[in-house]
Amino acid sequence: MGRRLAGGLSVAAAGMGLLVLAALAHTSTAIAEEEENQRRRTLSAGTEAMPASPSSVDGINTGTLSAYTRAAARVPSVRPKCTGMRWSVIAGIGAVESNHAAGRTVAANGDITPRIIGPRLDGSGVGGNTTAFTDTDGGRFDGDTAYDRAVGPMQFLPSTWSGPSGSDGNDDGTKDPHNAFDSALGTAMYLCGTGTSDLTDETQLRKAVLRYNNAGWYADKVISRIRAYDQLGSDPTNGSTPVGSRAGAVVQAALSKKGTRYVWGGGDIHGPTKGGFDCSGLMVFAFYQGAGITLPRTSQTQRGVGTKVARGKLRPGDLIVINNDGTWGHVGLYVGDGNMVHAPNPKRPVETAPVTTGYWSQYDWDIRRVL
Repeated sequence: MGRRLAGGLSVAAAGMGLLVLAALAHTSTAIAEEEENQRRRTLSAGTEAMPASPSSVDGINTGTLSAYTRAAARVPSVRPKCTGMRWSVIAGIGAVESNHAAGRTVAANGDITPRIIGPRLDGSGVGGNTTAFTDTDGGRFDGDTAYDRAVGPMQFLPSTWSGPSGSDGNDDGTKDPHNAFDSALGTAMYLCGTGTSDLTDETQLRKAVLRYNNAGWYADKVISRIRAYDQLGSDPTNGSTPVGSRAGAVVQAALSKKGTRYVWGGGDIHGPTKGGFDCSGLMVFAFYQGAGITLPRTSQTQRGVGTKVARGKLRPGDLIVINNDGTWGHVGLYVGDGNMVHAPNPKRPVETAPVTTGYWSQYDWDIRRVL
């Protein structure tokens, strides 16, 4: 991976192939207070607050998720011309750069052990780097007094960290790229730049990511992760639907058919037909049985029901209509915690599956709220 610096150079970054994440500490009271203060500041300014992170996200430990959330909440005070920053944008970078510090331990204050240090940037081609970057920090951050190395979970060059991006995200008086809170805030500031930007705009978001690393493949990969995390939003039910709600009844109706085999064209308001369900047939059954709503029969026509929901607002009971290229379509029902229930294909029966991570996250979605 690489990092684009002010002079336009791309450098290698480390972090691929790390081990599964270690158990980490919980969010501090100070972080919760910061998020609430930011929410109030944003509302008082007359704009809609960016969604807080969910209580948990698969693949991101609690400490790192807190760092992303806190950094996003601080942007209005450190980069007032930058709007639309949210935890998911920072998480998109963290996912690609180090898989959210996977295999490391993150202390309550954000310190990461062991440190994440990239290969020596001596121009040898290791990691794709062919430009030599001689030492700029005396080995302070990377332990190398001959050449620089990318450091920390967000893979900053020491020279970049020593500039305006170096941040104290945990208020301990030290700017440390090996600290989750510091590096997350530094990433937010770097993405924002110093000019006016709105990161809810796809064009401006891509421009910001390319500032971090000027490679199209890199931007595609990061933005794919951002989109997936945006879909998680902030689930007020912590991944479950309220008991007795219509959404809960619809979800339970769909879940009651887990294990039923897939049959193309199968399913109606009463249950399986021809021995099973296809994806849209399962939705027809669930919405009728759970809420007395008759949906149109195909996934393509279900794209037009209810109201379209913006990214970050996904909640249990929403339809997720996947792919929109006109050649094929798929639909599932969001059940919370980043999962949907669906009838996938003839090889697998009705099941729950991750929709915000894994296979299905690569596709564009239409989110339709019927309830």
